[in-house]
Parts: sequence; structure tokens; C-alpha cells
Amino acid sequence: MRVSDPDRVYEVTLRLEGDIDRIVNAIFWDHVVKSYDVPLAEQDWPPDSVRDCPVGEEVITPSFSPLVPRELAESYSKSWALAQAPALYRNNVGWDRQSPYHVIPIKGEPQPQPQYPIKFEARASVRKILTQLEYQGVIEPCVSPMNNPLFPVAKPDHSYRIVVDYRHLNSHTRTYAIQNSHSAALMNNIVRKKYKTTLDISNGFFCQNIAPESRDYTCFSAFGSQKKNCRLPQGYKNSPGLFSTHVTEMLHEFDPEALSYVDDIYLTDDEILQHLRRVSRIVVGFADIGYKFNFKKSKIAFLSVIFLGYELSSEGKSLAPHFLEKCALLQPPNTVRKLQSLLGFLNFGRTYIPDYATRIKPLYELIRPNFSSRFWTIEHTHILRELQSDFLAVKHLHTRDNKTHLVIRVIPGAVGFTYVTFNEGETVPIAYKSHLYSAAEQRFAQTEKILTAVQMAVIKERPLAQGQRIVVVSPIPALEAVTKASVPNSKALHPRWIQWATSLTATDVDYVFDPKLQTQEFLQYEMEYPVPAGTLPIDQYQVVMYTDGSAQPAVGTKQQYSAACAVVSGTMEGEVFCPRHTYTKTLGDCTAQLAELKALLSALEHADPALLTLLVCDSYYCVQSFNEYLHYWKMNGFRDSKGNAIKHKMLWGKVADLKEMLPKVHVVHTLGHQRVGIHVAGNTLADEAAKSAAAVATVAAVTRSSSKPDTEISAAIKATVDGTPFPKGFPSKYSYCLNGALNATVTIPGIGVREIPNKIERPRLISAAHEGVASAHAGVAATISLFRLVTGGLVSIKRRSNMSFVVTFVNKLKHRRLDARSRRPF
Repeated sequence: MRVSDPDRVYEVTLRLEGDIDRIVNAIFWDHVVKSYDVPLAEQDWPPDSVRDCPVGEEVITPSFSPLVPRELAESYSKSWALAQAPALYRNNVGWDRQSPYHVIPIKGEPQPQPQYPIKFEARASVRKILTQLEYQGVIEPCVSPMNNPLFPVAKPDHSYRIVVDYRHLNSHTRTYAIQNSHSAALMNNIVRKKYKTTLDISNGFFCQNIAPESRDYTCFSAFGSQKKNCRLPQGYKNSPGLFSTHVTEMLHEFDPEALSYVDDIYLTDDEILQHLRRVSRIVVGFADIGYKFNFKKSKIAFLSVIFLGYELSSEGKSLAPHFLEKCALLQPPNTVRKLQSLLGFLNFGRTYIPDYATRIKPLYELIRPNFSSRFWTIEHTHILRELQSDFLAVKHLHTRDNKTHLVIRVIPGAVGFTYVTFNEGETVPIAYKSHLYSAAEQRFAQTEKILTAVQMAVIKERPLAQGQRIVVVSPIPALEAVTKASVPNSKALHPRWIQWATSLTATDVDYVFDPKLQTQEFLQYEMEYPVPAGTLPIDQYQVVMYTDGSAQPAVGTKQQYSAACAVVSGTMEGEVFCPRHTYTKTLGDCTAQLAELKALLSALEHADPALLTLLVCDSYYCVQSFNEYLHYWKMNGFRDSKGNAIKHKMLWGKVADLKEMLPKVHVVHTLGHQRVGIHVAGNTLADEAAKSAAAVATVAAVTRSSSKPDTEISAAIKATVDGTPFPKGFPSKYSYCLNGALNATVTIPGIGVREIPNKIERPRLISAAHEGVASAHAGVAATISLFRLVTGGLVSIKRRSNMSFVVTFVNKLKHRRLDARSRRPF
């Protein structure tokens, strides 16, 4: 038909085949009414033959970018309007006759829900919407025992939309396994080219059918009558998944590269003509099936568009302007419901704020059911204002480039952690993700907390990698080598460690160490001491010094220990410690604690006042005393609270004087004897140097002790000369004499003269002969050979049947082991 007046749109009642009334809409083109524009409703309509409405209010044309030539835009506008005819007015609904009849999978028996009165100012809008939906066959009158409440919801333009509360129905409905695509994952992987278009499908749910046997479950009441849905209802929990699946299938036919999220479609190109052809293919193809687009919400061929609440441009994705405008106007809430709304609003932009979970935690505590206080304080207002300021200052983020590796930087915190995702080689992040530790994870060791963060980051971001390798950057060197045995004070259970081991051995993940990620909280735990305020990351120090002290038992000497200290000085080249100098000093008879203190003193004596130096010590006593107690000790004259002089007073006095002279020297603690950590290499070098020096000191002490005559041998020699009683273990039938200044010999009748080992060497020689591979079970010859071997040939023993000398010492050694209390000499 042709409409004579192009300034008005007429709504005309037509009778088809004499028995079915339908309402269609005429436009200002000659065209044939398509079959899918005629709803299947078989009731008499009000005899309202003609209605009109101004074209300027209802007709909506597509919004083209100014970059699109005017003639091209007009041509596509007419083509798309004709394809969608008569979808040129508000609340118009299409109908996909090819869609299957969806059955609602009911579980249990849903009960009718009461309908509350509709407020007066919303009644006109609700009645108009229901009339239009009924005219188009979306709903139909019914009488049913089931009912769901209907609510009018105000819109920004002061009009209303209707919402049916299907929560009770959803609780009695099985959930289909098919779900929507993840919006965050979709945005992180979205492609950005020069020209971008977003399309919004108009009333998409209302285009798909519901099976007749399921329609009664969707009933609702309004103005004294009941209606039921003939199409897929909004608010039903399976509607988004079913509709998204159908849209994806249609896009696969018309444009496989286009992206969709429920009823929003996005596509992008570098060439404008190709881009417009793709858009036209989708619009016309969907219209032929029975779908219509809302061109008021669609943007065609723009350089930047709003998609799923984010602004997409050539620079990246950023928060939409309307979000930032609303964020700037936020005020402290005065009810719990307003607080919940505020938190939901802020959560939309959480991926733009580092450490968001930790910062927002105090606000979430106000809505916890068991929280003791719900009072909004000035501290909460301060948190809100800081978040507002950060949101308004955020920059754009990048999207994923699936041709590069995915980089994940893990930043540990006190109560939570943040990890940042990057494309390899880029400095602009893809997203900031932050999480709080659970109650059990709060008790973990810091290394275990980082393992928790790494595992969660790898699991959650593996889909984002899209088959590329994942590079995890953490504050722990050699993270893949961490085991439960290498973590001091481990709190995690064995099943958790199995999960971490599986994650650490993944073949698609590489681990990189970055000392800049060692935050103050991380260093505080790793050093088991509150880090001084001036402590810097280790790579900023010009010199790094490791100290250690060692005290070994001095067997065979009058002193109890043989001690030494060591200082290893060097620099950090990235994550590798490069030693430059090693200083050792033997200390004589002193404890390991005193050796650690003297090592600290030696390091301070070798430190250069002009260089920024980090001094690392594995003695908690030394580090805590240096950083915390030394100042008060000096003020009190190095006396404790009871007036007694502190231990090692003189040494601590020297340390205090050196501390004042060395303001650029920082002393920190590290755990000793570890396999993994930034300080493992340097601490191991210092430990080995101290032990080696102590071992040399022990040998020297034994040598000095061995240079004195054996008291027992001296007594035996004296007994031989004076006839006094012989010491135990020295038979009186033998004669003993001094051979030279220190060595002694024994004359055995029938055998001859033999050298007597010194008392210090005697236990070692006899133990070696008795416990060796050629001991009592190997025969006389083997025992003689072994004894000669362990004595180094100093004792000459011929192969004779009389082995009294050796047997005497062996038997006495056996008796001494049987009688643990016996302290008699051999």
C-alpha cells in the first residue's frame, strides 16, 4: 500500500481471509507485509480502526559515524528499514518462526505468588506495554492456578518498563548447562580495528517460542486479569543461555567473526566499505529470520563505541563516560541497600584498580550479617573518596594479543594479593585482578601465600593465554623448585601442596624472578623481623654483605669449641649474587652466638661509609638487637632493666659506635640453611666459609694439644722407672719409655719395640680398625692391614699370631661401648 502523508505513520486494522484480525504498520515505502509480521492471535480486537503517532517521536534511523559518506548512510538506512519493516516504533517485536519451542524443565511443584498493587503513576505505561505485547502475540490472556508478581520499574526518561519476578519459578526450574559467554573474558580478547559497530537486538527474548505446555508457568496478573507468555520471558533463568546460543548459531551463518553477548553484537574492520557490507549482511539476515534491531542503541562504523559498558577505541578499552560521570557524583550511602548498590557499581570497574579487593574490604564488612557495627564512619568516607579519585584517573587497558605470550605479575600483600596480566613486550596491562586470602590462607607462610596466588592466577588466566605460554613473574627466585621442606613454618596441608606441585610443573608455564615485587610485607615475613623503614629492594644496594659464625666441638682438646666467623661481600646482578671478597677470622673457644656477633662486627668494620650497603645476617639475636635494642642499651650504659651488664657488653659497644658512623648500612634478617630465596646463595657462601675456618681452627687446637706428652703414657713411663702402679690399660709386664721429646714406645716380650699412639689419636685409630670393612669377621691379616692403613704406617705391626696390642685396644673399645657410664681410658 502507499501512504499519502509521509509525515505520519498509520496503524491500520486488516482482516485476513475474513476471520483473523491483525494489526500491521504502514510506512512511507511501497512494500508487501511479510508473514512473520502477522502474529498468530485468534481473538477479536477493539474496533479501533486507525491510530496515528508523530514520526519524529517513534521512527528511529540508524546512527552512522560522520566518517560514513551521507549517500552511503542514506542508502543503507532505507535498505535496513525496509528489511525490518514495520519495526519503526517503540516496543516492536519480531518473531523467529524457526526457533524451537522451548520447554521449561520444572522440578517440584511451584506455587502461585501474590500480585501487589501497581502504583498509580505507572499504570498508563504498563497498560500500553501490555496492549502492544498482546497485539504482537508475545502474551495472551489466560486463567491459571500459577501466578508470578509483576512490577513496574522507572526508567531515566520517566517512563516505565515491566518486570515479572520469576525467582520462585527459577527455584523450581532445572538449569541448562549452556550459559552465556563470560563478559570479562570477551572484553579481554576483543579485537580492535579502525571502524567499530555495535548492534542491539530489539526484544530478542520475545522472538523465540515457548512450548504450549510450559506457558502457564509464566502467568502474571495485571488490572484484574491474567496473561501468559507465548515467547521466551525476560527474568526466566534459562532465557539468556537459550537466546545466546541461537544468536551465536545465526552469526556463524552470516558473519563468524562477529562477537555477541546475549542481544549485543560487535564487529570491527579496517576498511569502511567492507565493514558496512558485513553490518548489512547481519541486519538483513536477522530480519529475514524474524529479528529486529534497536537502532537507537546501535552505533555504525564509529572509531570508538560503547560495548558491554566499556569504551573501545584505538588506544584500548576504558571505562565508559557515563560510568565515570556517575562515579563522580557518588555520595556516602545511608542504608544497607544503597551500600549494596554502591558496591555493585564500583565492582564493575575493579579490574582498573590495583589491590581493589583489599581497599574495598572495610566497606564490605558493613554488609556482613555477623558484623558487630554497621555505622558509616569518616574512614569509610575516606575510602570511598580515594576510590572515586582513582576511578576518575584511570587510563585505558589493552586487550589480549593472541600472538604473544601472556605475562602475569604476582604482587603479594598482607591480607590479599594482586596479579596483573600483560601481553609480552607491552607495558600497558590487560587487567588488574585482586583477591583476599581465606581464613585458612591467612595463616599460611608468605611463600605459601604466593603459591596460592600463582595457582589461582594460572588457572583463571589460562583461557586468556589462548594456547600461548604463560610467564609468571613472582618475588621468589626458582619458584618451581619450592617444596614443603624448603618453607619454614609451613602451615598448608599436604593436599594443597599437591595442587601447587601440579601447577608448578605445568609445561606451558615459565617462572621468572623480579626483586622489585618484594613488597614490605613480603620482606617482613621472609626476614622474620620488621624491616626498617629505610630498607630498599635488594637491587638498589651498591654492596650486599652476608655474615655467618660457626662453632664446632673441639674433640681432644681442653677447650669446648673452636669458632670462626666469615663475611662475604659482593653485588646483586639481577637475581644473582656475585661475590667479590671473603673475610674469615678464627675466634678460638666461643659459642656460635658470639661468633655471629663477631661476624656482624667484622662486617661493619669492613663496610664503606660512602656506599649504600645491605648487611644480611641469619642470626635473629644479632638483627633484632642491632635494629631494636641497641639504641636503648647505649642509653642505659649497656645494662638491662635489672641493672646487670648485658652479655657481650664490650662488643655491643663497638657495634653501637660503628652504627652511628655507618648510616647507609641496613641490617636485615634471613632464614638460614634454605634452598629457595633471594639470599640463599650469599648466605650459603658465608656459612661454608665460616665452617671451613672453624674446621681449620679445630685442627690447630688438636695439634697444639697433641704437642704435649700424654699424661697416661707419662704415668706408665714413671711406673716403669719408679715401680709405682701402672695406669689402667697398661700391662705391668711391658716396659714403657720416652722416645724423643713427645713420642713413647712399649717393649713387648717376644715381639719387640712398638710405638704407642697418642691418646688423642687412639680412639680414632681403634674405631676405624674395629668398625671398618675388615674388622673382627675378616681375620687377623685384614685387621693388621686396616690398622696399618688407619695409622698411616706410624705403627709397625708384623703378621704374627700374637695380636695382644691390637686386641687389647679393640677389646677395651668394646667394653667401653657396652658400659656407657664407664669413663676409664683405654
